Amino acid sequence: MRTGYFALLAIFLTGCSVDPYTHAPEWSGTDWYSAGKEDAMSGAIVKANETLALDFNDTDVDRPRYLEGYNDGLKKICKDDLLYAWGRAGKIYPAGCDTQQNASQLRQSWQKGMDEGTRESLLN
Repeated sequence: MRTGYFALLAIFLTGCSVDPYTHAPEWSGTDWYSAGKEDAMSGAIVKANETLALDFNDTDVDRPRYLEGYNDGLKKICKDDLLYAWGRAGKIYPAGCDTQQNASQLRQSWQKGMDEGTRESLLN
């Protein structure tokens, strides 16, 4: 009887096993648009192709797509109110915003937030 339980248990456990390679995702390549957008929104400067190739382990860098994403990311973060908030939070000024037409105004907004944030932290 005991042998029957072990045989039944072995059959049950074997039936529940999953081959780990049957559902493995296939690599579809690097999403260069998202990589550029993420770089811009994190405040990073535009990266060289060699750096991108090393970072993403992908030598086939789609530079136009990366720059398109980077520029779209800059449109989202290079705004007066957002940079003011970045300054208040003590975050560094995003280097990519220096390439915008209103760069001096953007830097002033960030600096105003940085000054207020610093003053506020000194009072607390």
